[in-house]
Amino acid sequence: MEFNDFILTVNSSSVIILLVLALILLTATRFRGEHAYAAAIIVFPNVPVYLYNTSVMLAWHKLSLFLFPITNVNLLLMPLLWLFAKKSFDDSFKLKPIHILHLLPMLICLGLGLSMTPEERLASIQYEMTGDTTFINDVNSIFVFLQMVIYFAVIFRFLHRTKKAIGDTLSDAEWIQKSWIPVFEYLFAALFVIVMVCFFIWPVTGTWLIQILNVVAMFYLVYNLIAHPAMPIKEIPTGITTNDITETTNTETPSTQIIDEQQMKEICENASHYMEESKAYLRPDISLAMFAKEINISQRKLSQAINGYLQCNFFEFVNRMRIEEAKHLMQKLDTSNLNIDSIYADCGFRSRSSFYMVFKKMTGKTPLSWLENR
Repeated sequence: MEFNDFILTVNSSSVIILLVLALILLTATRFRGEHAYAAAIIVFPNVPVYLYNTSVMLAWHKLSLFLFPITNVNLLLMPLLWLFAKKSFDDSFKLKPIHILHLLPMLICLGLGLSMTPEERLASIQYEMTGDTTFINDVNSIFVFLQMVIYFAVIFRFLHRTKKAIGDTLSDAEWIQKSWIPVFEYLFAALFVIVMVCFFIWPVTGTWLIQILNVVAMFYLVYNLIAHPAMPIKEIPTGITTNDITETTNTETPSTQIIDEQQMKEICENASHYMEESKAYLRPDISLAMFAKEINISQRKLSQAINGYLQCNFFEFVNRMRIEEAKHLMQKLDTSNLNIDSIYADCGFRSRSSFYMVFKKMTGKTPLSWLENR
């Protein structure tokens, strides 16, 4: 196979695969919530570019000339990744007019492309075929690089703060259910670095390497969106107001919030006793904020005690009890109407998938494997 045939095969195959993935996602999820942004990530920044590469290889000049300026939609990718992260962890997030600024780099490059005459576009396309880059390609590449640095920094900062916020105000089910999303963003960042390095060494890699790596990332995206159903996340959970959170966190001065090991031990013992007696861990919406208020202690002290004395976070503290409850129920399966897939709600989990993930993390085995080898 000649190199041009290889490029043609990669690009045409990528178009078909991405459209099929988008169709699968549409069928399985109906584009609810962040799924709409995920579908946009799959199609809009990629398919026009790959169609352009295919039309160039096949010498479809009319289509190539039409798609030439449209290929700058690749600059939509980073804004869409940011929107996807925001929507995934904040169901109340809404697009505002100010967000149009995210389109500015694409609009600039699109304007440059549209300002060229058909003859200039054809000359530019022919020049690209030699393996060199044109002015508009260079401008696009600069924007892509800047977007990569800025957007990934913003995305990872947002995800880090979100994880902490969930730990302070919500149950861990929300984070566990969507823990694959940060992995996806890191995967994309790694692929971006690989692509950019290869592009600067040999620009022609932009006609085939990006497509291969992008298809891999899109498979990962679609699989996880289908395997992990969407679970809305609000900044403040139902039943907890901003005043409640302020009250539990600010009732003491910083100097009095420092506790020694004996105090941490007493707090943990009291917390464990109350958790077991009240069966609070069976509530799927249990959170650090709620629990701290129930036992009349500040969130800061409770979190400090659990982390310092038990060497775990509030997530793990609650999940240990949930998994023990799950084991207890699983041992009674033979004499009850329950089955493994139906007990997760009785253990405090909101979904089957989060139950399976936590059980595997805590025991090193799946529920079925543990039951068979107990």
